[in-house]
Amino acid sequence: MNKLIIALILFTAAVFYTGCSEDEDPITPGTTDTSAVNYNDLLISERTIPFDDAFSGVDFFRGIIVQDSNRYKDANLIDSISLGDSVYYFRSGDLSDFPASVPGYRTRFKLIMLQASQSQFDTMKVIPDTDTALTENDFTSDNTESFRAPLLFNTVYGFYLKGKYDNNVTPYPVYGILYLDEAYNESTGFKLRFDIKINKEGTNRFKSQ
Repeated sequence: MNKLIIALILFTAAVFYTGCSEDEDPITPGTTDTSAVNYNDLLISERTIPFDDAFSGVDFFRGIIVQDSNRYKDANLIDSISLGDSVYYFRSGDLSDFPASVPGYRTRFKLIMLQASQSQFDTMKVIPDTDTALTENDFTSDNTESFRAPLLFNTVYGFYLKGKYDNNVTPYPVYGILYLDEAYNESTGFKLRFDIKINKEGTNRFKSQ
């Protein structure tokens, strides 16, 4: 009986040793990178009366279109009255046309590429810079350049969510890349389809599609 028990113990130990080789790590699971996020095919509308109800705002951090009155917006799609309401641009969310409107958070922009293909944007992993790091000084404008329907250029912009970092909404600076994909007019007004990539940890690193 004792010999049988010893044999069973030795057999169990041998099986356990064989199943756990040095090349395997049965304890540490794979990790998912959540700092770099892509949001595709966002569709935003022009501001129409009543402005506060228009879905002309965008929360870049969460990658969603929001109403103009949403206080978490990072930017608004604005028309240019001086050019007959036919030219549009993104403007920082903290800038409001009316005192009653709810201000959002400040966003700073920079032009990266005037014209880029979808594949160029999809494979873009960094915002071109003189060094590998980004700072708020790299972003110099409160708005993008103007565009209309159809788009003359599929332009790429970089952006920095300055307001959300300054107000402790995000623990790190958040940088992003914006791609203008398609613009058109329909019965309800101007529409713009665009893609964005963001990095939530303050580094110049973005995920390919």
